[in-house]
This record gives sequence, C-alpha cells and structure tokens, in this order.
Amino acid sequence: MKITILNGNPQESSFDAYLNEIQDQLEDKGSQVTHILLRELPLKYCTGCWGCWVKTPGKCQADNASQEMDEAVINADFVLWAAPMKMGYPSELLKMAMDKHLPLIHPYMEVDQFEAHHLKRYVRYPRLGLVVEKEASTDDHDLQITTQMFQRTALNFKSGLYFSLTSETPVSELVERIMEQSAKPLALPTTPQPTKGTAVTSVESITLFNGSPRGERGNSAIFLQKLAEGFGGESKMVNLVNINATPEHVQAFREAKAVWLAFPLYTDSMPGVVKHFIEALEPLVGQKGNPPIGFIVQSGFPEGLHSRFVERYLEKLADRLGSAYLGTIVKGNGEGVRIMPENMNKKLFDGLLSLGNGLAQGETLNASTLASIAKPESFPKVLAPVFKLFLKLPIAHSYFDGMLKKNGVYEKRFDRPFVKQE
Repeated sequence: MKITILNGNPQESSFDAYLNEIQDQLEDKGSQVTHILLRELPLKYCTGCWGCWVKTPGKCQADNASQEMDEAVINADFVLWAAPMKMGYPSELLKMAMDKHLPLIHPYMEVDQFEAHHLKRYVRYPRLGLVVEKEASTDDHDLQITTQMFQRTALNFKSGLYFSLTSETPVSELVERIMEQSAKPLALPTTPQPTKGTAVTSVESITLFNGSPRGERGNSAIFLQKLAEGFGGESKMVNLVNINATPEHVQAFREAKAVWLAFPLYTDSMPGVVKHFIEALEPLVGQKGNPPIGFIVQSGFPEGLHSRFVERYLEKLADRLGSAYLGTIVKGNGEGVRIMPENMNKKLFDGLLSLGNGLAQGETLNASTLASIAKPESFPKVLAPVFKLFLKLPIAHSYFDGMLKKNGVYEKRFDRPFVKQE
C-alpha cells in the first residue's frame, strides 16, 4: 500500500513520535509511506483565485509546495490527516493544507447523496482517516463536530472517512485500521438543524471580521456591509486575510462591543486564514468580558445544508470564548452575489438589512428570515433526477466554462496532472 501522512503538528512534540511509530509499523508491514511534515513545507494560504480550476486545471500554479503534497495525496491508497486540536478543531496548518486539495476535484457539479457536490477529476481517490491529539479542553462534543466536518470533506473529496481517532489509540490498532482495505467508511451523519442565537441589548457598535481569503474583493464583505447597513450604528471592518496584522485583529476583538465574523465555506469548514485568527484568540479563553459574536457562512453550493456542520463548531466556539452566541446566518450560492445585478440580490439584501435592524433593536435573529436566506436548505429527493439532468446541460457549467475559454484552457479542463496513467 501507498500511504501518505499529512502531519499538521505546528511544532515538534510527542505527537510527532506517535506518528513516526505509525510510519515504522506500516513500513514493517511492507507499505510505502510518505510522511509530510507540513510545518516544513512552504505552503501558502488558498486565496480563492480558482486558478487551479480555470488557469492551470488541476494544480495550484502559485504554490509549488502544494503541488508536491497533492501529488503524494492523489497517488496514495490511504491518506492520514493528523494534527493536534487547537480551539476545538485540528490545527490551522492542516486546514491550510486541506484547502490546497481543491485542484484535485473539478469545478463542475454533480448530484451525490441527493446533494450538489463537485465532480471527480481523477478516476480513483484514496481512503481517508483522521487522528488528532486532544488539547486540555477537548470534549466528546468537539470530537463529534470534528468527525462530522471531516466526513463532509471526505465526501466532497470523492472518498469516505474510515476512522476518526485520537492519539490515545494504540499505534498497533490505528495501523490495523489503515491496513484493513475491506473496511467500510463511517456512516454519513444527518444534517444538523439550524442553531438558535441569543439576543443582546444596548449594542453600541459592531466589529465586522471579513474572513474571505479574497479580502475586500470577496462576497463575505458584501454580506457584512449589508448587515451593518441594517444595524445603522457604528461599525468597523477588519480583513483577516492580512495575516501580518493578526495582533491588531485580536485587539480589535478584545475592544469590540459585538462581533460578526463572515467567511466562505472552504472544504466544509472555515478557510485557513480564519482558523489562523481563531487560534490567535486562544489567550482570551477564560477571560471575562469577551464580546457577543455572530457568524455568516456563505458557500458556492446551492443548498444551505452544507454549512450546518461548521455552524455547530461556531456555536461551540462562542461557548469556548465565553461569548454570547448571536447565531449564524447561512447562505448557499453565495459566490454569485458579487456578479449579480443588485435587483437579483434584493431578497437577500433585504433579509440582511432586516436582521441588522433587529440586532440594533436587541432582538434575536428572526428564524423565518434566516430560513428564507438559507433557501434552498436542501432539494427534495424526488427532484434529484431533474437536477442531475440540468447539471449535464452546458448552461450549468457556463460560469466556469467562460473563464476556462477566456484563459485558453477549456480543452484542458479535465486534465489530471499528477497521474500520468490510470
């Protein structure tokens, strides 16, 4: 077997020794193991440029390190994601790496599990497993949330998650789980229901944290601006993509009267730049006076359900920070917002304005408005054949096809640069 270990440990520790022992036992059993220390790889954050889809199909031209990693991933029989837990979720380092798996799938959509998902780029994909090292505050709920989010990532990665374990698992047991090729993946979880936020009165101002890797050019800023417009009071925008300013971002959080954090869904969770910010908030855990916090998650998938899993993490994050949880606004098909004429966004913008006004009045987020923004939450299963038929029509791919043709790479859109023969 060919096995790739993606070690997302940001600094050397006993977790490395645990993974090294896994490698040794796998090699003793005749497996070929590629163990990648992500902290030694000069990875760059995914910027959401989509060059890997529409300029150099199948690879990130801006990041040679991620090309080496993706080649080791797609050619493996099994990939082990490994990282310590940081603020209730595996490390920013592993998240950064997973964001760079995007070139391994195709921008076109298909129907899978009665949901919209990306099309395969390669004929075969590796089986996947997760092992984490618990932090002091890790509880069963953290592990459940993490497992479910990684299951969703595996589904979008055209594979399945075969186990989700901690480093308390004996090495021999974990090795056997990797070697067991007849095993079935973990059963996919049911979609969680929307969470419920609380109301906070007398909010004088809101601090808006834009978690889009595109910065001000992204859609998340538009969502935040409309929410702030409805709020009507003082607001301040902070762009998390400016990583070098993270200390200032943390200080802005400390000083905020209320916080709204918005980001696009990246590999079924938050982008790496957002995880970087979340980990930077760790010194504030346990401190009194942390501001109430709400979230906006928008995704390129048409259904709202794709964001319900990370929503559970965000609710727990507010609890971890001791912050009042204002709720989460979910929007599918968010990618189209910045390119649509304003009249086509009127219903969405009116909803955000209404929610912002409610915040100013000390109200909870209106459930019916949230549901309207999230529509469609899911597609009726009886419509799956119709949706499948639509996705075979050229109009379904016209957005990406236009960019591919403009860049002169339309004929290369199905390229598989990391596998020469399949």
